[in-house]
Amino acid sequence: MKVGIYTNIHKDKNLSVTKKLIESFLNCGIECYAYESLSSYVVCNGYFSESDNVKLDMLLAVGGDGTLLSISKWCAVHKIPILGVNLGKLGFLTEAEPNDLDTLAKNIVAENYSVERRTMLCAQLDDRKFYALNEIVIARRNVSKMIMLKVNIQDAPVDNHYCDGFIVSTPTGSTAYSLSAGGPVISPTANVFALTPINSHSMHSRPIVLGDDEKIDITLQARANDAMVIADGKNVCVLPEKKTIRIYKAPKHALFVRLNKNGFYERLLRKLNTWSLTPGEEV
Repeated sequence: MKVGIYTNIHKDKNLSVTKKLIESFLNCGIECYAYESLSSYVVCNGYFSESDNVKLDMLLAVGGDGTLLSISKWCAVHKIPILGVNLGKLGFLTEAEPNDLDTLAKNIVAENYSVERRTMLCAQLDDRKFYALNEIVIARRNVSKMIMLKVNIQDAPVDNHYCDGFIVSTPTGSTAYSLSAGGPVISPTANVFALTPINSHSMHSRPIVLGDDEKIDITLQARANDAMVIADGKNVCVLPEKKTIRIYKAPKHALFVRLNKNGFYERLLRKLNTWSLTPGEEV
């Protein structure tokens, strides 16, 4: 078995967790290949980059949710299951903690895990396409002015939103930015997307849940020269005024390694209900 190691060096500054992870997996007879940026710091079976046509059986992302998101698109293209080792604050998408590494390696060798398929989004503007696991956001660039967005679903008008922006979220992303903006929590097994306006200046504007086989068109109507298109927290392009971006289900999926088949609801209770509490408030 071959596993890749992708580490956020800002989270694992002395690479102690990464080195322990490699040691644990090598001791279990698993070949380890580290991301090329680690080649001067860790010893393993080899190294890989995103430009390689590499054949890995699994990738371990060491960091937080952002680390996992940053490599998830590459893993989806190569159909590589991904498992997150949490060094972040929340780690909602991750599956293991640093003190689980020996047990983690043994579970992987014994094949005591399952693989979940997670829906991804594609945003198309003219001939350019951008992919996201969590969400696509259309946001104002000028912080002092709202923007007017026209939203259509399957070519049918839904509403005009005078707002700060608009979120199109997958079930995976429903516990991220969309949740902060008042969107619903969605089971990762549901075949739906969530549309959530950001600070809409309206008495009737509400989030909408739609089937993931439906296409969403968002047009920048007025109130700004242009808006920003953001995919999983990264600015990917500008949406000019009067232009339309189409958002729909991507043809590829992210694959998540899960050690606990019932982990979503346990994680929802354990992490989202308590992560922001002070030590004295913890339950």
